Amino acid sequence: MTFERFTVEARKVVVTAQEEARLLRHSHIGTEHILLGLLDVPDGMAAKVLRQLGYDKETAQVDIAGVVKPGTEELSGHIPFAPRAKKTLELALREAQQLHHNHIGTEHILLALVKEGEGVAAKVLAERIDPISKIRAAVLASVEGSQDVAAGPWPAGTPATEDTVSTASALAGGAPVGSHHLLEAMLRAENSMAARVLRDLGVDPGAVAAKIDELDPETTTDANPEEAAARKMEIRLVDDEVHLILRDPTTVTIAKKVTELSGGPIKGVGPVAGLFVPLWRSTNQLLLQFQRVLEPEPEEEDGSAASKAAKAVRALLAPRLRR
Repeated sequence: MTFERFTVEARKVVVTAQEEARLLRHSHIGTEHILLGLLDVPDGMAAKVLRQLGYDKETAQVDIAGVVKPGTEELSGHIPFAPRAKKTLELALREAQQLHHNHIGTEHILLALVKEGEGVAAKVLAERIDPISKIRAAVLASVEGSQDVAAGPWPAGTPATEDTVSTASALAGGAPVGSHHLLEAMLRAENSMAARVLRDLGVDPGAVAAKIDELDPETTTDANPEEAAARKMEIRLVDDEVHLILRDPTTVTIAKKVTELSGGPIKGVGPVAGLFVPLWRSTNQLLLQFQRVLEPEPEEEDGSAASKAAKAVRALLAPRLRR
């Protein structure tokens, strides 16, 4: 199916679901990966509703690990949807239509997971939230207030627009999509009108990328705290240690206070180790993403928006990572 009616948050869910499947070395994207994707978008209505019901990503990871075992082989390239996951996305469209919504948001995907009923996601949710109908009731109550909205005013977009928005969203990661993400994504949208116009005018994608890296977004209306902090981060390999460095003032201030209260470095000893698990998972997932960007490009592509976005992101990030 196409994803032009999906909100930015819903698109992130689809992209993250593929990454979760890859991280677990699963050959298909299942409903369990979609559930993890929903919980990985904290500002989406689905994640908010599930948190209100006492269900978070860490709980989901434990529940899913008890039902589905990791694969044994590393995967590259596009990972297809399993039949139940495909059905879930189709049901999400129906849920949006029944609620007379123009876009498919995370709330519709969550409603679809519950309605599908037989997938791993529905089963693990039913074990924790009894009856599972509480989820639907909570979503509908929240929908009356607001719903996830698309990043732009378009009720629908052309394939080129879909590719551009998907790529821009992937470039932004968890931060808000900025105009610089859209600019680079437009230049990389193959055969699009925008890319053709810009190139006919002599706009070089490499020169644009270099200028974006040179300028400070904090001096523009694209400034946001997430990207500002991320631009100060660094990962270093020192002998057999991986050093994750954060330099933003907010994190440094908090770290100083924690160190003052603890009297020194905090180590993953005993029950404290559990608090480090989400950071360990996120770091490994990030390193695997870097690895996939830097590895030779896979030959097989299915032409989907997610596949095109992955190709564009690889083209944009690989030269920067090799500097």
